[in-house]
Amino acid sequence: MTKHLLLTLSILLFTTNCFSAELLVKARSHRLDSFTSAEISKMVADKKITLESYNARTQIGDIIVVRPDGWKWGKEECLPNFIVVQLPNISIDTVKYYEQSLMDITDQKNPKMLKVRKYRVPPTYVTNLVSQNKSIVKIATGQITNFRGTIIQKTE
Repeated sequence: MTKHLLLTLSILLFTTNCFSAELLVKARSHRLDSFTSAEISKMVADKKITLESYNARTQIGDIIVVRPDGWKWGKEECLPNFIVVQLPNISIDTVKYYEQSLMDITDQKNPKMLKVRKYRVPPTYVTNLVSQNKSIVKIATGQITNFRGTIIQKTE
């Protein structure tokens, strides 16, 4: 009886985690965001950065990675750098595409990255959570569709 109960609980825990996802979202601006256009131009001229890499940099709200519920995040994967958005009762496969980069594929043989991340949570949503000092936010099951509807797909 005890073995059956343990097996049932193990299966339940395993399958529960498979149907929830967590999004790691960028909460801090990129270090280059504070530079003036003259400073950026000088860095490009000095070949310290390229204009393409500057334009592709991460932004507040970018969805960096998607992981299963209960993921063991590291010390750096919290405020002030990131927030974790928990999406209960949603398959990780359903939201895994949020990790994509925005690519220019007009030249199929030489695709170019336009943005490190193609999808982002609205920056105002993220800055609101940061101001509340929330590293983790759980979206109510009934609000997941609304939340996903606010996610921005970058086009350039």
